[in-house]
Amino acid sequence: MRLKEFQKQLAKKRMGLALFFNFDGDNLDPNLVYFSSYTGFGALAITPKKAMLFVPVAEYERAKRTSKVPVVAAEKRMFLTIKNKIRSKPKLIGIDKNRVTLNFYKALRKEFPARYSDISSECLRLRTVKIEEEIRIIKKACTITDEIIHNMFWRFKQFKTESEVAAFLVNEAGRRGLGVSFKPIVASGKNACEAHHEADSKKLRKGFCVVDFGVRYKGYCSDITRTIYLGKPTQKEIEMYYTVLNVQTKLIAKCQVGKSFIEIDKKAHELFGKKSAHFTHLIGHGIGTEIHENPNPKQTPRRPVTELLENSVITIEPGLYYPGKSGIRIEDDVLVTAQGPKVLTKTGKNLLIVSRSGK
Repeated sequence: MRLKEFQKQLAKKRMGLALFFNFDGDNLDPNLVYFSSYTGFGALAITPKKAMLFVPVAEYERAKRTSKVPVVAAEKRMFLTIKNKIRSKPKLIGIDKNRVTLNFYKALRKEFPARYSDISSECLRLRTVKIEEEIRIIKKACTITDEIIHNMFWRFKQFKTESEVAAFLVNEAGRRGLGVSFKPIVASGKNACEAHHEADSKKLRKGFCVVDFGVRYKGYCSDITRTIYLGKPTQKEIEMYYTVLNVQTKLIAKCQVGKSFIEIDKKAHELFGKKSAHFTHLIGHGIGTEIHENPNPKQTPRRPVTELLENSVITIEPGLYYPGKSGIRIEDDVLVTAQGPKVLTKTGKNLLIVSRSGK
């Protein structure tokens, strides 16, 4: 998207070429998607003055229809086609080392002898602030996600197992020609105490049921979590649920331009008070072409941006987890704007109670 800015960075660093690859259909390079809007098999070459997308002949029509950069059909070997079109021998080449295996890196150096530099941080920083088109795409992803979650709620009594719920979510995304942002989390009863529980084939358990789901639309992710109750909750359980919702509401209001995501994470623990020990993960994460990107509530080498910037998109997802007993999480996608935070996921958050027997 911000291709010209990236090319200026290449020139500044005296980097003659940057290369990105989608050679694994299940693991798209988010930078290739970001700069080209193409989500298929291929390679993207960017120099300080031009950009070209290289694809197999079988993908050419699709790529030509979706790519924002010129497309070249690789009738012979991909690397050979790239070298023939680039027509230069750059001394310094940029790659995202998080996306390249050791074996692939060795093969790359044989084909393109040069010094290599990791440009993942530069790409992540560019992707932190979304342009208007990206915001429109993410909003659409959130709208679709809301529709699917709503359909799931209406059909919930039909489901017998966690895996049936997860399969419904994946199938609903597929019915719309989309993939999922990540493997859906469906955690019922005592399984809900596991923040990243893998749905199982046992009967849905009585108690809280956490459903965490998102779709990938035009290369961009959505991410929502809702917690429902199977059976009849106690007054204490209802109060616990609304404690989490109250914390989330207060934290979303604090998602203002220039605020520290680290401080918002700290505020979550402050608001939970004595229950803070049961909030066991970070308060959220940035989303975009990756499900986890900048801004981040913890500064790391991979995701160093911790300030909420105008037009960044984040999640706010407080939760409480009680080992061997239950768990609750509520998550929304939030656009940070100069006018304040805008919640993009619209599914209602009053506690939904599904009357059914369970163990």
